[in-house]
Amino acid sequence: MTYQINTEKILFTQLGDEGVVYDIEKNEYVTLNETFYKIMKGINEGKDNQEIVSLLCSEYAISETDCLKEVEKAVDQLKSKEYIN
Repeated sequence: MTYQINTEKILFTQLGDEGVVYDIEKNEYVTLNETFYKIMKGINEGKDNQEIVSLLCSEYAISETDCLKEVEKAVDQLKSKEYIN
C-alpha cells in the first residue's frame, strides 16, 4: 500500500541526515531520526512499504522480515499522528 504526506497538516524537509516535520495545526517541529526520515522520504516519493523495506535492507544489516515489521510500526505511528494518509 502506498501513502501520501498529509500536506494540509505538515511540512516535511531534510535537515542533514535527518528530517524535520512541522505540524501546522499544532505549531510544533518534530525531528525525525535518519530511519524515520528515509521512510517519510520514500512515502513522499510514492514508494510502497516493500520498496521502502528494500531500500533500508540495502543500507542496514537487518532482515527483510524484521525491517518490514519496523516499517509497518513506523507507518502506523505516522498515520496516527496524521502525518500521512
